[in-house]
Amino acid sequence: MFSLTDIWSSVLIILFSFYHKIHPPPRTGILPKPIVGRPRRRISLPPEILDEIFSLNITLLLSEFQYETVRDYRIQQKHFMREVCRIARCSKLFHQVVRGSLHKIWGSCGYNPRSERASSGARVPGLGVWIITTEAGSLPIDFNLATYTALEIASVNYHTGVEWSQSQQCFRRFRCISSYPRSLRQLEILRLHTPEEEVIRLVSDCCPGLTELRLVRCTMFNDPDCWYWRTHTRNQDHDYMKSSEVSTVIDYANHMAHLLRGLPLLEALHIGHYLNSIHAVLTHRFEDAHKRYHPIRDRASHVDGVGIFNNLQARAMALARDNGPPIDSTTVRLAERKLWSVPCPECEREFARPIEIAERLSSGILAAHIKPLKHVSFANFLSDKRITPSSWRVGRQWCGTDLQVWTEDPDRPSSRITQEMVRLNDRWEPPQLGD
Repeated sequence: MFSLTDIWSSVLIILFSFYHKIHPPPRTGILPKPIVGRPRRRISLPPEILDEIFSLNITLLLSEFQYETVRDYRIQQKHFMREVCRIARCSKLFHQVVRGSLHKIWGSCGYNPRSERASSGARVPGLGVWIITTEAGSLPIDFNLATYTALEIASVNYHTGVEWSQSQQCFRRFRCISSYPRSLRQLEILRLHTPEEEVIRLVSDCCPGLTELRLVRCTMFNDPDCWYWRTHTRNQDHDYMKSSEVSTVIDYANHMAHLLRGLPLLEALHIGHYLNSIHAVLTHRFEDAHKRYHPIRDRASHVDGVGIFNNLQARAMALARDNGPPIDSTTVRLAERKLWSVPCPECEREFARPIEIAERLSSGILAAHIKPLKHVSFANFLSDKRITPSSWRVGRQWCGTDLQVWTEDPDRPSSRITQEMVRLNDRWEPPQLGD
């Protein structure tokens, strides 16, 4: 990235030099007399000069926004684009040039990067693109991102990694990305159905210099209408729901740390797993103490209130509605997103303490394994809409021959807790369990 001083200096030099070419100074010291009544000729800058100016302006804006995480880039993208659009609205030429300048720096893919059809308005991001953010289906299957050799930040939607085949009546798995560039430093993968092991192995092989990794699962909370959940109705199909039991958490954290061995420079990590079992979901949905906090009536049956009398009719209605997988009316229906939109005091009372212990312990073990790690987050059952990530700052230090790790909640002052860790073969765990 350029410094602000360098950017402003370059802009001023370009403008001054171009102005000099268009309006050279008079050869004598006598100023020419203005010609009264003659309209001034309008001189437009060539598109290539405008492109240089707008590209520098976009780079300057990115420096001003100072986003820290790839999630910030994705969420705040609309505010950044609003600033860029102020210039683009000035004229049709400005709109055209600004759009081209932006796509050379930030490849925002609600469009297909391989498509160059004028009708779609799509444009191939320049190979020097620095940021890419994509929506589901905007990239071709098995897309090679390694050709973007200057790419440093990417948010990629993996939801098309599984697709329903109507002819075969089953889900088919696809590889979303075939390769990533070694230049990549911050990566976010959204709506995963692909196993984390597969994704982490590919990322470790392609870009070992990664400093931030975010893995966000497709879940019953962020997408209960996903077709995948129609045919995957068992509790164990929701394997992103883990456990808060201490022994299980220790095994889980060590397993994740071993998967991440190929990313030795990792500073920030988000794992889209909930460190509580699916029992918490069932408790909130079906126990009376929790149901009084429901903002809507929770319909657990597919036939409840929709006039369906048998499984065959349910399948026929589903096929007529969206050509998706058939619905088994005997299974428990996932809750609507609105059910999770308000906090539940009973959930806080029952699950807050076990979840915090589990997240702190898991974060500490990850910090023991990964030296540069500074921030760890998980999907959190008690967060806003049950989808906002938790957040833990972490650190490690040696006291003689003893390793100590600390964890703290950035939003809670004086919340730091230090924990000693003991190494057993290739595992780290608290001493009371290591003795």
